[in-house]
Amino acid sequence: MKILITKFLISFIISQSFFLWIGPRLVMSKLDKDLEESRINFREECGQRWVDGVIYSDPICIGDAASSRKPNPDFIYTIIPYDLRKGDLYVSMPVPSNDRYWSIHAHNRNTDVFYKITNTEIDNDTFEFIISKNEGLKDNLPIAYASSNKGIILVRLTMKHFKEYDELDKFRRSTTRRYL
Repeated sequence: MKILITKFLISFIISQSFFLWIGPRLVMSKLDKDLEESRINFREECGQRWVDGVIYSDPICIGDAASSRKPNPDFIYTIIPYDLRKGDLYVSMPVPSNDRYWSIHAHNRNTDVFYKITNTEIDNDTFEFIISKNEGLKDNLPIAYASSNKGIILVRLTMKHFKEYDELDKFRRSTTRRYL
């Protein structure tokens, strides 16, 4: 009986180590490679995907080299990778009307979400916020406190019909980010 319990505990510890430490690192490493590939490999049918540190994914091209192989086709994704070793990150983006779902999820390097907000929680047509590791930082803007230097911000915007893509793509491209 002791041998069975010992085997179970060892298996449990090994599997938890994989799911908590190794798995997220593999996911983020793959994402880093895919983002770098999208930055350097321009494909006419995918449009200009990487602009000033912001990645504007195209629904037609997202599945061919993405870490998430089957993204939801009803969403347009915008990805903002960050490295806080370069400074705190200021982000500004347009907010759609409440009849369309839109959300921001900021992820640490271990894939944990440390900040999220949706358009129904915002009263303006633009949302600005700062990502920082400095928990003592004070500002008039909302501050999302990250626990790792590197991560990504994922912005999702619903697309009711594919014919809306060009209009929504133009809308989201007013997103900016800069290190402070």
